[in-house]
Amino acid sequence: MAVNPSMSDMNDRLLSLVDGVVDLDEERLPLLTLREARAAIELLRLLAAGDGEGSHAARHLARNLGRRMPSEH
Repeated sequence: MAVNPSMSDMNDRLLSLVDGVVDLDEERLPLLTLREARAAIELLRLLAAGDGEGSHAARHLARNLGRRMPSEH
């Protein structure tokens, strides 16, 4: 299947924003409640389940955020 160049450009742009936090040791801000963070991760996973624009970046970001979530007991 051929990849749409604009889709690839969008994934590249989004991935550079996500990866820039780690690469630049950018300050993280406490902006979300735990419930909001869980909802955001679920929404990212929903977007990532498709193969549309931004899906690759959504998978990447969902994994990054999921690793930082406290474990559920």
